[in-house]
Amino acid sequence: MFDDPGVLSLLMPWHWLWSEPLTEKVRWSICAREVCFKNELLRHFFVNGKTLPVERGKGVHQPVVSIAAHTLAKGGWVHLFPEGRINYDGKLGPLRWGVGKLICEARQLNGGRDPALLPFYHSGMGEVLPITMDRLNVGKQVEVQVGELIKLDDLTCNCDSRDAAVQQETWKAITSRVQAALLELERRCPPNPDQSAVAPKRDPPPS
Repeated sequence: MFDDPGVLSLLMPWHWLWSEPLTEKVRWSICAREVCFKNELLRHFFVNGKTLPVERGKGVHQPVVSIAAHTLAKGGWVHLFPEGRINYDGKLGPLRWGVGKLICEARQLNGGRDPALLPFYHSGMGEVLPITMDRLNVGKQVEVQVGELIKLDDLTCNCDSRDAAVQQETWKAITSRVQAALLELERRCPPNPDQSAVAPKRDPPPS
C-alpha cells in the first residue's frame, strides 16, 4: 500500500499536489478492495488519493477497467502494478492480461490512438518498509529505472476485432510486451529482498 504513494510522491513535482483541483496531473491508481479499502480510514485515504477499487478474482470485465480506460483516453495518467498481487520474493511476477484490455479499450475510446505506455521499475522499498515492521526504515536507498515508451501499434491494430478469441490473444500479446519491458528494467536494478519466508499466507491468485 505504500509503494505507490511513497515512490510517486517523490517523482512528481510537489506543486502538482496543491494545484491538482485545477490541473488534474496527479496519477490515478487501482488497488484491490480488500487491501486498500478494508476500513473507513483507508477508504477515505485512497479515494482522496485518486485510487480506484478493483475486485481481485472478478476478471477483466469490471467497471473499474472501463473507468481507467476513459481516464487514459482523455490523456490522464493511470498507474498500475500489473501483476495484480503482492510478490514477496522480490521478483517480478506474471502480469495479468487485463493490462492489454485496458490499453485496447482506451484506444477504442480515443479514436484508434494508443495511450502512451511508459514502464518503470523500482527496487528497495522492501528495505524501507519490510513486512515485519510497522514503521518506515529511514536512510535506505530506492532506485527507480524508467524505460522507453512501449510501441504497440502492431498489436493494437487487432483491438477492434469482433472475434472474441482474437481480442483476448491481443490483450495477452500486449501484456507480454509490457512484461518484457519490465523484466529488462528489473535486470538493471539492485535485487529486492526476498521476504517470502516471513510473508503472510498467500491469497488465491486473481484471474
